[in-house]
Amino acid sequence: MELQTQRLTLRLVNYRDSEVLLDILNDPKVSYFNDYGFNLTQQDIKAMIQSDLELYYQGVGVRMMLVKDGTQIGSIGMFDYCEETAQIYLGYELAPVYWNQGYMREAANCLLSSLELVLPKALVEQVTAKVSPKNTRSVNLLSHLGFEKRHSDYQLCLNKAKNDAVSVD
Repeated sequence: MELQTQRLTLRLVNYRDSEVLLDILNDPKVSYFNDYGFNLTQQDIKAMIQSDLELYYQGVGVRMMLVKDGTQIGSIGMFDYCEETAQIYLGYELAPVYWNQGYMREAANCLLSSLELVLPKALVEQVTAKVSPKNTRSVNLLSHLGFEKRHSDYQLCLNKAKNDAVSVD
């Protein structure tokens, strides 16, 4: 599975990405804002990749590597799909050297517009992201993508028309 943007290739994560993900997720600037904790091990990363691949093959989750000119610069994924609420979570990480250049916006737009292709068994109506209010880059990104702050999360409703239906007696 590969998706293309103007500057990036988004491809399914694999075990050969474990070193790069380990470096990115353990970078202090990245780990400060993520929920994976500090000092992840190679074993932690391989377990995460295994879980992501299982979700992908079930059709209800995905992690894609962001590749720019042959270099892995980050990842973006969808996880914790709930069939009852038609909700899924969005998560992402990017190497700090690539921050403030629009790469994650490009990747997120691509992934969100390809949900039916990427997650064929997940009928997603709402995408949710958990972001620290101190993470202004992510708050700005989500706002640009159309997410709205709801309590402590940011949510993007994909199927507003369904809720606007009117019945006539």
